[in-house]
Amino acid sequence: MKETLIRSTIDSANAAKEIGLANNKIIVSCKVSDVQDLIEVYTSLSKRCSYPLHLGLTEAGIGSKGIVSSAVSMGYLLQHGIGDTIRISLTPEPEESRTKEVIVAQELLQTMGIRSFSPLVISCPGCGRTTSTYFQELAGEIQGHLRKAMPDWKKKYNNVEDMTVAVMGCVVNGPGEAREADLGIAAGNKRGHLFVKGRNVAVVPESEMVEALIDWATYIHEHGVDAAVARVDTALAEREATKDRNMLLKEHGDDVNHADEKIVEIRKKVAGN
Repeated sequence: MKETLIRSTIDSANAAKEIGLANNKIIVSCKVSDVQDLIEVYTSLSKRCSYPLHLGLTEAGIGSKGIVSSAVSMGYLLQHGIGDTIRISLTPEPEESRTKEVIVAQELLQTMGIRSFSPLVISCPGCGRTTSTYFQELAGEIQGHLRKAMPDWKKKYNNVEDMTVAVMGCVVNGPGEAREADLGIAAGNKRGHLFVKGRNVAVVPESEMVEALIDWATYIHEHGVDAAVARVDTALAEREATKDRNMLLKEHGDDVNHADEKIVEIRKKVAGN
């Protein structure tokens, strides 16, 4: 079946060319609904024709299943230089907007470093030191604000879509783990600790975390990182971060996820088998 699909696709493109369709007007698509079949079909097509290829896993499914299947199959092909355009096809959740398909496609391309669309938000999963449930909503809220700001930012600032923003659950490891981020915020003791390239720059109340981060992102694009950092007392910010960091360590300890205990339990179970 796969060979028939491939031959039919190439024959159809060649026939269109023969009756006068310009070569630069032809884009070949050969969508299937199985991940492995999609990879095999498009890998073969890329070797047997020179037409641009439109990638898409049809009938991918609903929710995380459809997203994972599409990302795995198309991510593999894109990583190997196969594909010129893409389409994410998801069964929408009840009352869910079709724009999710576009967002997923954009995020796939951006996380692979192929093309940027808006500042990339990275976030940790949280741990036993995460003292605020607000953190669980923070990453999505910040991503939403950044997307909303993009049409205006795109007109004003060059390369704003290449910015990386980190949202970390606690101030103990957050700034260090996300030190490569252009801008980030970490929770701690009901406060938000803002950092730039891993350097603590400001402390704000929990209720002001989103607004403060957006303000910092705007200021950095308008005036640059050095000017943004120069306007604040970084020594004070670091002292406050150290205070909250020490409080969390005292309250929860270094091994907040009880990893040592879990390792012992796993070894016992393995030995018992």
